[in-house]
Amino acid sequence: MTNMPNTKELFELRVVTDDPRFEGFALTTTPSVLGRASLDEDIVPGFDSADNNPSWKQKEFGKLWVPPKVIGRVAPFNDYPGLDMMYPAFSERAVNTLVEYLQPNGEILPLLSETRIKYFFYNITTISDALDQGKSKCEFWCDPPTTADAIDWFSFQIPKLEGLSIFRLREWPAGVIVSSEFVQTALKAGLNGFDFVKIWPLDSSENWRKRNSKTNLAHTSKTDLKAQTLVFLIPLRGKKADASERKAINKIEDEIDAQLIVSTLGESYFGSLEGTDIVDSQVRIFLSTPDVEKLMDKLHPWFDSLVWQKPVGILKRFGELHDPNAVEEFILLPAGN
Repeated sequence: MTNMPNTKELFELRVVTDDPRFEGFALTTTPSVLGRASLDEDIVPGFDSADNNPSWKQKEFGKLWVPPKVIGRVAPFNDYPGLDMMYPAFSERAVNTLVEYLQPNGEILPLLSETRIKYFFYNITTISDALDQGKSKCEFWCDPPTTADAIDWFSFQIPKLEGLSIFRLREWPAGVIVSSEFVQTALKAGLNGFDFVKIWPLDSSENWRKRNSKTNLAHTSKTDLKAQTLVFLIPLRGKKADASERKAINKIEDEIDAQLIVSTLGESYFGSLEGTDIVDSQVRIFLSTPDVEKLMDKLHPWFDSLVWQKPVGILKRFGELHDPNAVEEFILLPAGN
């Protein structure tokens, strides 16, 4: 492994994915501003060029940017919700804290959301050729070797790292790499939602993907927060929900969301709405929870007032959603409850 100053390290920046309190944003269908099929293509790093041009540059939006609508149950304490779990998106607080790194290396572009605080998409325009391909452990899917399928171990040309704080690699367009200074600034400010995984320097035998992340959160594991499950079973008049039923189901989902969202990390967490489907003429609304009985107590006043044309079922599962051995308990609410 190449020696370097102890003060210099590099990390992959990720969104938190193992904690349901940190839901991110999803981009709605939005027209392109760069003459492509959609905004989804506009924001892809190195779109249509990274695989065939080793000197590719990220397109800039400038004054063309129109704030797109994004959706997601993003809590106000989440400073890094990301966009579609892939792209950087920061809270206004995070932007103000990290502006010395963000401003020189990309575009800070506003998003349109229903959250009470402002969020911004970050278009990284600093693309580095600092990777030492000859010494790194890379697997390339194209010839010449421009874009890597995987980089199992990183080796860098140290002089080319000078001044880099947040950037992408030409060979790894999807990765967001940040410096130790970036990490320390975020941690010192108490920003939430950042997951930093050290990628360099490491011993050549060490798998960076299996390393523990560096975060300011006292992480509660996914297993703890999603240990049990509550399912609402809502019968339909037919095999599919009609317009009035769809509207009513959407209202039920919004009401559940409103009762479960937490505004601070210090608040008690009862559960999260995971999804909805329709099977055998009934809507199933799935909630994950660390404790199904406490979630039942939390929602009891609400489902006592729930009005529906047929009896609504509640399934308590004392295990994760896909646990085939979970003990179950079924409760049937009276029609018109």
